[in-house]
Amino acid sequence: MQLQEKEQQLLDLLKVNSRMSAAELGRQLGLARSTIHMMLSRLEAKIIDSYTVKLKDFATENQSACYILITRDPKKAPQIEEKMRSIAEIDSLVTVAGLYDFIAVVRTNGNQHMDRILTEIAMMDGIIKTESHIILSEKFDRSM
Repeated sequence: MQLQEKEQQLLDLLKVNSRMSAAELGRQLGLARSTIHMMLSRLEAKIIDSYTVKLKDFATENQSACYILITRDPKKAPQIEEKMRSIAEIDSLVTVAGLYDFIAVVRTNGNQHMDRILTEIAMMDGIIKTESHIILSEKFDRSM
């Protein structure tokens, strides 16, 4: 879907604060509130999948987060994806081009829990190699 300039500007504002009122969005974009509602309805039908909650830092201060780079046996990819989908601590799994096949983002409530999940992933049938990168701090994240 090709977005109009104002639609893209609306999406950009929502990425920063999806709780902004239609009236405030309209003021910032120079549009009527009713126009904002129409644009949102159209975008929700075509592009916007969902709105979500991002917890404040204090709510997640005891959490550990990690990027895991994964090399796998290509014949086992569907089984690996299915198994990883069943692990609640894995926030996302993406395929990538390059030296690795997957990158997973894992969030746990502490390093001991993280160690258990990393071991579980590394021991999965079809996993050839993993490389873990613990996230020390998050500067911003617009994916939520």
